[in-house]
Parts: sequence; C-alpha cells; structure tokens
Amino acid sequence: MKKFCSIFCLLVAFALCISAAWAGNTDRYIVKFKETKAISGDHQRVVSSKQQQLEENLASLKKVVKTYKNFNVNKLWIINSAVVSADSADLAKIKAMPQVERVTRSEYKIWIDKDIDKRPVKTDKAQIQWNITRMRAPEVWEKYKIDGAGVVVGHLDTGIFAEHPALAGKVLKFKDFTPEAKEQAFDGQGHGTHTAGTIVGGEGVGVAPAARLIVARVFDTKGGTTTEILLAAMQWIVDPDGNPETNDGPRLVSNSWGSDESTDKSFWDIVKAWVDLGITPVFAAGNNGWMGGKVGTPAAFPHSWAVAATTNTDGLAYFSSQGPVAWDGVTLMKPDVAAPGNGIVSCSHNGGMVSNSGTSMACPGVAGVVALMYQADPSLTIEQIRLIGEETAKDLGTPGKDQKFGAGLIDAYKAVEKVMQNAELISSYQAYEAALQAEVALVGARAVSPLAAPLAASIIERTASLDDGQFNALSLRVADCGEAAARLLKEATAVRTARTLNR
Repeated sequence: MKKFCSIFCLLVAFALCISAAWAGNTDRYIVKFKETKAISGDHQRVVSSKQQQLEENLASLKKVVKTYKNFNVNKLWIINSAVVSADSADLAKIKAMPQVERVTRSEYKIWIDKDIDKRPVKTDKAQIQWNITRMRAPEVWEKYKIDGAGVVVGHLDTGIFAEHPALAGKVLKFKDFTPEAKEQAFDGQGHGTHTAGTIVGGEGVGVAPAARLIVARVFDTKGGTTTEILLAAMQWIVDPDGNPETNDGPRLVSNSWGSDESTDKSFWDIVKAWVDLGITPVFAAGNNGWMGGKVGTPAAFPHSWAVAATTNTDGLAYFSSQGPVAWDGVTLMKPDVAAPGNGIVSCSHNGGMVSNSGTSMACPGVAGVVALMYQADPSLTIEQIRLIGEETAKDLGTPGKDQKFGAGLIDAYKAVEKVMQNAELISSYQAYEAALQAEVALVGARAVSPLAAPLAASIIERTASLDDGQFNALSLRVADCGEAAARLLKEATAVRTARTLNR
C-alpha cells in the first residue's frame, strides 16, 4: 500500500510539473542574442546561416554557464535566440554576456478570444456561403480557373480535424506543439478547424479550396499557450521538414490569434523574419472593439497585415478592434483590410458545420484571397500582395484607409484581375517545379499528388487558353524551367491541339 501511495504521489507531482510548465510557471527564459551581421540570400543560405549564428552564440554561453547541460535548450535560430531553464544565479550571468541583447520570461497567455455566438448549423453541400460570395471568390474560380492550386498556407491555431469531408486531403503537414503532442492531426477545441475551413474548405466554405495547409497546433482548449511554444511553432512553419536545402515553407501564414495589447513586441522579430523570407503574415485585428480597444499585436505591427471583421450588410462588426496604433511615436493606420467575420459558417471539429463570429473568422478569408493571388502570379512580392489587395478593396468607411475597415472589404475578383494584368504564366511553370520538390519534402512520394497535381491542371487550362503568339513566346521560356515543366507544356500542347481539331 505504501509503495502504491509513493508511486501515486510521484505521478501527481509529475502531473503538477507538467501543468505548471504549460501554465508558464517554470523558469523558462527567452535569451535574445545581438545581431552582428546581416544575413541574406535564398532560403537555404538564410536558414543555414541563421542556424550557424545561433550555434556560435550558444558556444559562448556554454563557456559562461557551467550548468548549460541542464538548461533544456530550445533553439530559435530564426530570431537568434534560445529558450532556457535557469535559476537566478545563471540568469544574472547570461544577462551580463556582451552578446546578449535581452532576456524575457516565457509566459502562458490566452491568445484566442471566447467564441462569439457559436452554434451548429445545417447546410446544403452545394451551397456557397455568403462570406465566400461577398469576397467574390466564386467569380475568380469561374473566370480565371484559379482556386488556390499549388499554394501552401501556414496555419497556427488549435489544430484541425483533417478527416472532415470538406478538409479531406488538404493537410500536407501537421505538428502538435502542445503538451499533448498528438501525432495525428487533432483539434480539441474547434477554432482551428473552423478557420482552416474558411481558407481551403470544400463544400462552399473555403475561399481557396485547392490550396493546401501546413498546420501547427499551438493552443489548448482555453485558447492559451506559452510564448516559447508559439515561437517554436512559428519557426517550424518556415522549414517544416527541418532541411534547409528544401524550400518547403508556406507562401503565407494565417493567424487568427493575438493579444489586446497594441505595443507588445514579443513576436516583432519573428514576424519580421517571416517577411524577410517572403512569407506573408495575415493576422486577425482582435475582438476588443466593443470596449474601444485598439488593434492588438501581432496584427498591429507595421509588417503584419491586419484584418477587421464585417457583417453581411458590409457594416463593421461590433467586436472588431479599431486603430490607429503608434510605434515609436509614429501613427500607423490599422487595420489594413476587412473581410466578413460575423456569422461565418465553416467546418466543425465534431463534423458538420458551425457558425462562429470574430476577426478570427475574417482573417482566414483574406488568407484565402492571398492564396488566389499567389496562384495567379507566384512571383508576387509581399509588398505587391498588400498593395494590390488594398488598392482593389471595396471602400466602406471614411474615404481612403481608415481606422475601422482599413482599405475596405477585400475583393478577390478585383485583386486577381489586377494581378492577371501583369502576370506571366512562366512563373506558374516555375512554381510547378517548386511544388513538386516541396511535395516530396512534406509528404514523400505518393500515388496521388496533393499539391502539384491541382496546380498542373490549372496551368494546362490557362496555357490552352492562350492565343498562338502568347503560346509560342511561353514555349521558348519553359525550356529553361526544368524537365517537369517541359512535360507539363507537352500536356498543355496536346490539349490545345485536341481543342483545335474539335472546333
């Protein structure tokens, strides 16, 4: 009996330790090292150089602190930082190092607001939801045959119910950063499944149904997590296969989370790192508007694209946080754009569909539009994405960019139309080669291609629609793209020939 009690007590103590760690009560500190050199170049060079830079700093730390082996180091090379467990004595030594810029504690916080009027609904699978129509995504599918094919979207949330019929086959990679650390895709709360559905869901709930997801589960059922976990997931999403030689990261990341604080810089460096690597950061503006709260962080960062929420009458949702915000004394107009976020029907983690409201529901709508734009022209820069998205948005509030709607309601049709005016199809052939490589890195060789095949179908259709002059000019350039692109052009040529013969 005593032996049983001892074992029981040990198990309880262990459980309490795990619980404390998840709640941010252990001494976990984020050590940020000073940047001493600029790092630039392609994906492989940047990632490898950043990893080497951190290792050099950690080597210096080992010399200063003899108990380094007990630190349980979590390497955050993307921001030249490391998370360590340290007592006050070791912490003082670390702070005194000339290489150290700052030391902050990893804390547990609630990052996802409580659900607003969440309720299950019954829908017709053939019905396109009002928010998708309001953003004019179906018009893009119909006229331009663009539906997000070939575009990889990063998604940080409560996870995903990947077996939902509207999400089947849409997840390329999943990793659970919570203490549960489940191997298979999972969502115990529902927020992540809903937001994922608005990005890539079928059955009329998604803006870019042919796009694919890389999913990081970072939040618990309360919508909370630690700074360390979020930073680790934000780094992982950049290089999910852990091999710098393969560029398998997403083109954008959808973030339906944030704090109510407008000046918190905890994630400033890592969002900037995303941008430097060519990853568009889309963030929910926050649900603090009914209290007069400002757009929260990370959405409030100058380098984040902040999304406000609108109603089915194009009014501002009462909860949508407003701007402006200020950084270092400079006023910045936020949010940047708006999307439907009130009464949005999407996927439930229990199966079926559910209606929910929040800027969390608006953010993935804009992410879906960005995916459509990237498919239209994979060579677009983040600056071009934001500029075109804001230029073509439907102005709803005070003329120009304002503190409620930003530039206005995102318009997928006008945005893609603008992109297509200058888009060269050659960039899509180049993207096809890249999609094949990313697919192998993320999921390995499969009988059915989940990423490249949908893109191939779209490229063939677009190529077959070119006039003879455009087709001949394209053919001359495809030869330099690679063998896969050449085979794809051959298939497109066959389709053009068959259509000519059938006229």
